[in-house]
Amino acid sequence: MSSELIYIGLGLIIGLGISMQWLAKIFRIPGILLLLPAGMIAGPVLGLVKPQEIFGDALFPLVTIGVGILLLKGGLELRLNNLQSGVSRSVWRLVTSGAVLTLAIGTAAALLLLNVPFPLAFLLSALLVVSGPTVVGPILSFARPKEPVGTVLQWEGIIIDPIGAALAVAAISFITAENPNPFLDIFLTMAVGVILGIAAALSYTYADRTRNIPKGLSGLIALMLGIVVITVGELIFSEAGLFAALTMGFVIANQRLTPFGSIRVLTETLEPLIIGILFIMLAAMVDLSAMGEYLLPALALVAVYVLIARPLVAFLATHGLGYSRAQRIFIGALHPRGIVAAATASLFALNLTEVGVDFPGMVPIVFIVILSTVVIYGLGTPVLSRVLNISDPEPTGIAIYGEQRWALDLASALHSAGATVMLLAPGSKRLQSVADSGKIPFESYTGSLVDLGDEEILNDAHFFKMKIAWLLIASSNKDSIGSAEDAFIDSVGPENMIIFGTERDMQDRRVFEGKIDILTKTPYGLFGRMEDELLEMLENGYSFRAIDSREQPKDGGTPEGTKPFMRVNSDGTLAVPGSDSRLGDGEFLIIIAQKIESA
Repeated sequence: MSSELIYIGLGLIIGLGISMQWLAKIFRIPGILLLLPAGMIAGPVLGLVKPQEIFGDALFPLVTIGVGILLLKGGLELRLNNLQSGVSRSVWRLVTSGAVLTLAIGTAAALLLLNVPFPLAFLLSALLVVSGPTVVGPILSFARPKEPVGTVLQWEGIIIDPIGAALAVAAISFITAENPNPFLDIFLTMAVGVILGIAAALSYTYADRTRNIPKGLSGLIALMLGIVVITVGELIFSEAGLFAALTMGFVIANQRLTPFGSIRVLTETLEPLIIGILFIMLAAMVDLSAMGEYLLPALALVAVYVLIARPLVAFLATHGLGYSRAQRIFIGALHPRGIVAAATASLFALNLTEVGVDFPGMVPIVFIVILSTVVIYGLGTPVLSRVLNISDPEPTGIAIYGEQRWALDLASALHSAGATVMLLAPGSKRLQSVADSGKIPFESYTGSLVDLGDEEILNDAHFFKMKIAWLLIASSNKDSIGSAEDAFIDSVGPENMIIFGTERDMQDRRVFEGKIDILTKTPYGLFGRMEDELLEMLENGYSFRAIDSREQPKDGGTPEGTKPFMRVNSDGTLAVPGSDSRLGDGEFLIIIAQKIESA
């Protein structure tokens, strides 16, 4: 293959991998719905992307390392303190007896629908036991189910991937006669992976705790260790590296000796790049004619999984654990297949070919199941969550971050106006004292800035991601502002992040770098020249309070001697007020006014 074609192929793999996810975000659909068709068009249709010729023998090791990094990131999201007893029991059932039941039903369906020998039916079913955070996560973000449903499905999606891969390894070992006891392979694969993962996590924790990792390199060191254990695990047992990566992330996420925010930031940055590259490459290797040949039996197999296997598994896994009927229905209506199914199917198809076993339909069937389940669940579950009345409303609240004395007054005023508020003041003894006295009727946090960067408090309460749409940074400390931006930028987005303090140049920099069109969103000039005036008023003893239409002048605006700050609409949403804002019933204006001294 010429170097020119290699450059074209690499450019398309990366370019399509990122741009398709970009478009998916715009249209609010799962990225896989665009990635797989794009890869098929670039590969078998146009012949521009040929991964096996571009990467040669390194292709599948690279795919495995990429999947392992995704599982490392997934492990970092598995926090034990997020699990209630009923949740942990349902997750355990889903990934053990549920996986076995899915495997049995899938194997029986494959035998009936595809007319293949039992070992091949078992292998195909093992490949389709998996789910995966790369497809479950985006669907959950659209459906927004109330807890604990989201946590259950997130944990299942992450843990089930290496389990399904291990089952497939056992099947392939039996088919190729490499091991007469394939279930021993499953045990050894899991054991080796868990041991390696624990060792890597402890090594990283010790090195970081003893300050042997230079500042700025902790995330990269963790990633390096992750790749090492993936590699070592794969050298010992196929797919052991996936267990190692997941275990490493899980152990790091649940220790309290050292922060891991930098690892999360790095893996979250790499995740869309890896997902895009892998799906484009794997889709580019699909035989489209074979997909057409196996389309009908594959769709029948999808119907078995969606209408029989998953509902039955969910019903049994949640039985007697206190879930409502609607929650059990929703859990039974979400089990899409993702990157692990695609990657392992492509790899094992090559293994079968090498030993002379003919199963040309395996990869096409797996890809049809992936596409079909993502379409069905991706489009159906957001509607279902609303029909079942278990979806959380769109976030409307505000998190106020910083050490300014007036932050508590602002939070109190917003809360009194009906807004959802969370006050974050890491290390603030004053706020901690007030909170201890029981005088704060809203969420507050005074823990360390390091833990806040790890989003520990936010994940534990499941509050931030589900309730907060705005972040106001009430700080004049550049380091604090930067830490807050890093911790929250992905959750609220730059357009809803406000820097209000003397370090306005940091806000200006984001404006003029084109990251946010803040000037057009603030008709009253909150972030323009008026900010100095507002800050001066606060420094001179003014404070925040909420007024309704009864206290507002007849011609709108604010009472004399006061300035507007934010508007709270009747549904709790927030807006930047105009100079002549008129309030309706149930609406409030947060103003800066002289303090009303209590008698």
